[in-house]
Order: sequence, then structure tokens, then C-alpha cells
Amino acid sequence: MCDEKEIQAAFDVAVELVKKCNEIVSEGFRTASKRVEVKGKHWDLVTEYDQRVEDVLIAGLRQHFPHHKFCAEEASFASGAALTLGPEPTWIIDPIDGTVNFVRGVPFTCISVALAVNGEIQLAIIANPTANELYTAIRGQGSFLNGSRITTRGTEVLKEALVGHEFSIGSYKPIRAALFERGQRFITECVGLRAFGSAALTLAYIASGQIDVYSIQFLKPWDIAAGALLIQEAGGTVINITGGKYDIMKPDIIAASSEPLAQRVLQIIREVEEDLRQAKPT
Repeated sequence: MCDEKEIQAAFDVAVELVKKCNEIVSEGFRTASKRVEVKGKHWDLVTEYDQRVEDVLIAGLRQHFPHHKFCAEEASFASGAALTLGPEPTWIIDPIDGTVNFVRGVPFTCISVALAVNGEIQLAIIANPTANELYTAIRGQGSFLNGSRITTRGTEVLKEALVGHEFSIGSYKPIRAALFERGQRFITECVGLRAFGSAALTLAYIASGQIDVYSIQFLKPWDIAAGALLIQEAGGTVINITGGKYDIMKPDIIAASSEPLAQRVLQIIREVEEDLRQAKPT
């Protein structure tokens, strides 16, 4: 088990390790000749920098907290093991979220680190070294950007909202029709749509008030774990994309700057799902 003292110590160690890894990401970002591999689908890329960052984080954390477990993107992919989350302190790590951006030199990429205890996220760190941004949160203590307190905009109506909507997820055929139809309905009502190519950063942008709402499916726990806590600690809300409490290990979510905004997006998602169901030939 983790008490408050250990959680604070874990946070302090993790922040220093992330800062160290920022140098690795920055080095790779500036390097044109990255070694890039495809993990599965053609859009799912990995570089040597992903592995270097993950290795530094896991080794450093394990040195200080040998009893902690790890759920990390590259290690999980390599082992093929089923993803589980028990009561033990477990680090959930995405060494480079937004790898396609990283490879192409697009400055929307980040390191994402979270610690779960008893299945609940207790601390979160998201760092984008290309923009000198360090987002942090400890449960019950608020969210911060580079040491300054941040809050969501508190937007409650969709017509005043800037919406994160990742059309590229439509590469996955089962979600394509619903994703595109949701986008059409959002844009008729909202201020605008934005796609950043990094789920973790998009969630951080909700926490800091840069955008207002984001719905996403078919990701992994490390894509959303840290960002979800940032939003909650910044006064926002995170729910399952079908309504109700979200599950870290099944990260299909609506994240919003307020509960009313999340419910409006949920209503649209349900309407689209019903319309597509009725449109199917019988």
C-alpha cells in the first residue's frame, strides 16, 4: 500500500525522471534520421526514443520503489501480456504519446506517467519538452502547469466549446462512421474542432482551459490515465463514453471542462449510435 508520504516521494522521483527523459525526447525530436518501426497497424509507430524513455523511467522508479508494478506501452506490446490493474501501486507509462507527430517533427508529443493505487490514479505527469510544458497533479492537491495552478474553463454549453476530435482514429474501421458523424454534429453546434494527434496532451489542454471537451475510444490505459486525473483535479469531469464512471483499463471516455458539457456530448454520441443502428439494413 501507498500512504501520502510514499505518494509524494513517488511524485518527486517521477518528476525528476521525466525531466531527465525530456532531454531524450528533445534529442530525438531534433534528429531527422530516427529509426522507426511499425508495431501492428500502419499508423502505430515506435522509435528507439520510445524505448529509451521507457527504460529510464522504469529503471529509475524500480530503484526507488522495487515493490511497485508497471503497465507501460512498449513493454506491454513486446510481452503481449494481458493488461491488468490490481490493488498494488502500478505505474502507467506512455514514453512518447503522439509518436507520429514526434517522427514528423510536429510539436504535439509528450511523456505521460501516472501512478495507480487500488485501481485509482493518485498522481499524474505529462511533459511536452518541445513546448516546455510540465503538467502535474496529485489527487486532492489540484493540477499545475510549470508550477502554476490550472483549472478548466468550466464551459457548460457546446456552442461555447472548442472540441477535441481525433478524426485519425477513423483509420480503425469499426469506429469510422460514428466518428465522422459525431464530428459533423459537433461542428454545427460548437466553436470549432481541433485534432492534436496526442490523447494525453489533448486531455492536458482541457485541464488548462485551452480546449473544452474530448471524446475518444479504442485507446490504451497509458493514453488517458495521467490526463484524466489532471482534468479531475482541475475541476473537470471524465466519464465513460456510454455514460457512468470511466474505467482506466477500458479507456473509452468523454473528458470535459464541466459535467453539463460532458452530458451534451454523451447525448450526441447516443443519438449518432441510434441513428446508425436504425440505418443498417435489416
